[in-house]
Amino acid sequence: MQRKNVFKMTSLLLILTLVFSLVGCAGQKPAAPEAAPEVPQEKIILKFGELNPDTHVMTIAIREFARVVKEKSEGRIEVEVFPSGQLGDQQTMIQSLQMGALDIYRTNPSFLADLGMKQMNVYHLPYLFRDVDHCWDVLNGPIGEEFLKLVDNSGTKMTGFGYYAESPRNFFFTKKEVTKISDMKGLKIRVPESQMYLDVVQAFGASPTPIAYSELYSALQTGVVDGAENPLTGYHTNKFFEVAPNYTIDGHELAPSVIIFSELTWNKLSAEDQKLLSDAFRESEKFMRNLSSQKDEEAIADMKAAGVKILEVENQQEWVDAVKPLYEKYGKEYLSVIERIQNTK
Repeated sequence: MQRKNVFKMTSLLLILTLVFSLVGCAGQKPAAPEAAPEVPQEKIILKFGELNPDTHVMTIAIREFARVVKEKSEGRIEVEVFPSGQLGDQQTMIQSLQMGALDIYRTNPSFLADLGMKQMNVYHLPYLFRDVDHCWDVLNGPIGEEFLKLVDNSGTKMTGFGYYAESPRNFFFTKKEVTKISDMKGLKIRVPESQMYLDVVQAFGASPTPIAYSELYSALQTGVVDGAENPLTGYHTNKFFEVAPNYTIDGHELAPSVIIFSELTWNKLSAEDQKLLSDAFRESEKFMRNLSSQKDEEAIADMKAAGVKILEVENQQEWVDAVKPLYEKYGKEYLSVIERIQNTK
């Protein structure tokens, strides 16, 4: 009998212990699940090719673009800049861009025109823009956007991204002081490998000679050519004044540079990253616009100190009249676009 009581008592204690244990568990909060580890976002490296040296306004603006991109992306996107033609000449870099080996490049519109985007030649028509401000107004409006779309729809595996614009291009010469068109007769003038440039120089009575930009200094130095043409900053930063100290301000062209993306690269980017890059580039455009004006002033002062002869043309109208046939050759199909550009306020 006593055993039965002991057994009953033991069983009761076990039941009570179990009940209190369950009640205690019910009052406890369940343990929070472990947070999933954050997946680090993959870093994006973009290569930007440029022909000009580090001291050129274009390269400085490109580096500013790279800085803003890095800042906006908190270091996730990095733009590596390769100046001074480190990745090859223009033709080589365009081909690299099309294959996706290069991501971004700055080129002139006439080169794109030679790739089938004929309307791009309009930008190169001599004396098309009244001044730099007029050019920027066109580029930042609907006309500028329309021209970028030409790249997108060209089938060349490139995407139009934006523009940089600086002061007009002028001629410079090794020995001759040129102030009128008759002074140009018989001179060998270096031009980029573009039909538009060939025609402009021929219209002025000179002999156009296509030479790679990287070879221009030595070509001037050795007498392969008698002169060339470039905006003030290009002439100054590449030190062409050392071998061609006569700079003639004729302002024959104010064509903008077109910034192009590899289509293969662009399409891999998310919409958010595409917007980030576009916003960063808009900031670099403003930076470049202010910097260009400042650098022109510095270049003129430095050139004068170096003994460069800065010459003005005697009769601007004769230069304008000489190239009018080019409007018929290159602009006949785009008269409405030309008119819209000229009427942009």
